[in-house]
Amino acid sequence: MIPISSFDVIAKSFKVRNYRPVIDDCIFQCHYKLTTNILLTFCLLVSSINLIGNPIECITNSAKKTEMHKVINSYCWMSNLYTSNVKQGFGLPYTGNNERNIRSHSYYKWVPFMLFFQAMTFYVPHWIWKIWEGGKIRMITNGMRGFCEGPAKSRRIKQDRLVQYFIESFHTHSTYGFGYILCEIMNIFNVGFNIYITHKFLGETFLTYGIEVLKYYQHPNYFNPMEDIFPRLTKCNFFKYGSSGTIQNIDAMCILAQNVLNEKIYLFIWIWFLMLAIISIFTLVYRITIIMQIVLKRTLLINMSKFTNSKRIISMLVRKFQTLCTYNGYNPQYATSVSVS
Repeated sequence: MIPISSFDVIAKSFKVRNYRPVIDDCIFQCHYKLTTNILLTFCLLVSSINLIGNPIECITNSAKKTEMHKVINSYCWMSNLYTSNVKQGFGLPYTGNNERNIRSHSYYKWVPFMLFFQAMTFYVPHWIWKIWEGGKIRMITNGMRGFCEGPAKSRRIKQDRLVQYFIESFHTHSTYGFGYILCEIMNIFNVGFNIYITHKFLGETFLTYGIEVLKYYQHPNYFNPMEDIFPRLTKCNFFKYGSSGTIQNIDAMCILAQNVLNEKIYLFIWIWFLMLAIISIFTLVYRITIIMQIVLKRTLLINMSKFTNSKRIISMLVRKFQTLCTYNGYNPQYATSVSVS
């Protein structure tokens, strides 16, 4: 049989963290771990496509030379492209001059930076909670995380010491719990903030984006919101001086291949933000309900007491009774069977 120490050496060589304390729940980790990694992955994906391939390709009748073609591509990428709300069929943008139907697009060049910024915002509540927590879980569970070596008596002593700490420090971690709930509230506000800035970033079209896409797939005759918000074909006006010194307007039609990926990315982000917001709100409501239940039970017991009119004395008795129940409910033999991970 291979001893545990052999696995421990292998784990250390690959830097596997078997002894890292867990200071939050899985819902909290979905914010700063899963969501941050998702947004950073999308950021790297969009950035790599822009660096490896050509994010924009413009077609004109005037630019016959390769140098002029590159100049127009660079200018149209830096300037704002536009489409129209009037559909001409065959996926072509509108070619009229009615400014009321023109819709400008400038978000496409800022998508990687926006995704990176959003990924950082989802890590902020976890960073604040780590500062608030101050390594308390790491300190009180030192030597009891991961693989435990040594005799069973040594482990039993450590577990008894941990249980004794919880008993003696009963009702002394209110600030600790308040900080965690505050960070959970920050997570919910952070999701709402990211939905709002994404909505503004995409020209106030993000809130109903997923619903419109669902309508499109249910009814094929319905307009395609993905092509409306993330157009593949756009127009760009390039101005230059002609041979006689007059200003010439070169009308270019540009293909944004990046938007084929952007429409899928933001559809996934819309679904994920919605799920994350719903789960986080239900978790916070559940936690507040548990706290209010304890407070209401104490208040009900105080109101039902008839042997004294001093609410302070009754509240102290309830507090002592809870501590007494904790002492009586502590069984060292049972505690040693519970492993701290």
